[in-house]
Amino acid sequence: MKKGIFTIAVLMSLAVLTASCGGSQEEGAEAPAATPGPDTLVLALEDTIGLEMGDSSYVFGMIMEARYAGGGRIAVLDMQRACLSLYSAEGAFLRTIGSPGPGPGEFQVPIDFAVMSDGGFAVADAVARNISFFDSEGAYVGMMGDFFPTPPMSIEGGPDGTFVGQAMGMVMTGQQMEASLEIAKWSDSSEADVVYMEKPMELDIQGGGQATLQRGPELDFAVGSDGSVFIAEISDTMFAVTGYSPSGEEIMSLHEEADRTPLTQEELDAGSLALSIQVVDGEASAGANRVSDVYPWRNVISSIGVDGEDRIWVEMGNLDHPFFRVYDYSGQLLFYAVTDVPFTPVSRPDFMIGNGGFLACDRDPLDYPKIFTFSLRAPS
Repeated sequence: MKKGIFTIAVLMSLAVLTASCGGSQEEGAEAPAATPGPDTLVLALEDTIGLEMGDSSYVFGMIMEARYAGGGRIAVLDMQRACLSLYSAEGAFLRTIGSPGPGPGEFQVPIDFAVMSDGGFAVADAVARNISFFDSEGAYVGMMGDFFPTPPMSIEGGPDGTFVGQAMGMVMTGQQMEASLEIAKWSDSSEADVVYMEKPMELDIQGGGQATLQRGPELDFAVGSDGSVFIAEISDTMFAVTGYSPSGEEIMSLHEEADRTPLTQEELDAGSLALSIQVVDGEASAGANRVSDVYPWRNVISSIGVDGEDRIWVEMGNLDHPFFRVYDYSGQLLFYAVTDVPFTPVSRPDFMIGNGGFLACDRDPLDYPKIFTFSLRAPS
């Protein structure tokens, strides 16, 4: 699942959340040569959900996340429309959950959601600074608040009603503000139960009390059916995946150095989409702009996910096409996987691989936002 890269600029009276969607991936080593070893399987495109125009149930604004829910349903979070839409396994629209607004069961700027162990949904709202909970049919059941400066920026459900998320922590040490990026687990309050990984973040303190975060660190994570957590460090020079038991003990580690791979000229020309969310005196505004000043190197790892058979899917960002290394919990390489669609570096979508199956979303499309559904097959 691709969590996106979030950077937060904090001022005394406002917080700005920036998400870099698309563009900043990394290309590098060639795909493994055709020598005896792990098989290469195929993620075959089955269908798409989304229209450029027409039925509003299928016209997306800004897709933030898509996941399989119970019964094979597909749930899609649309930040611009401020709702969670449910579709059948065949792509037929079923219903929406939530609506724009500041009240219970409403969203101001929803940034991610999780499917919980009871089949319900949890939606993180960057502006409301809370997580709203709904049952499996979409009825509002409550919320968790008091997160600072924002709720977890990406979340995924775990066993027994818990969820794992990526959050930024900020503390004042004397006159110095310190920030960190952490992957942690929560259950019944905004205080984390377990912190799996924590990385310091560098702050640039400017005049007027404004603090801006510098680039990095960047992490992605996935949660197994038993609650194990696997974290990928998003880097342009390193392949790094670490696994943790539900209680936080390290159970697996994969690390190797990698050469930097520059973006192609096509990628540089396309730029990337910068999403900004600003809150001033309780009033929120959001906007998306295409920026040309992009980081010039691809990331070695683009995303990580765990499928329904507890296989860890690591998407390599340093190739011109989607390519996955698939491991078991011990770190043994099981097989490789590629798509049967010739996505280019500019057109490749963000993959979300989870317990229900294989999805991808076109967050930053050249045409219009859409969801892709895939199935895993042996090569023909």
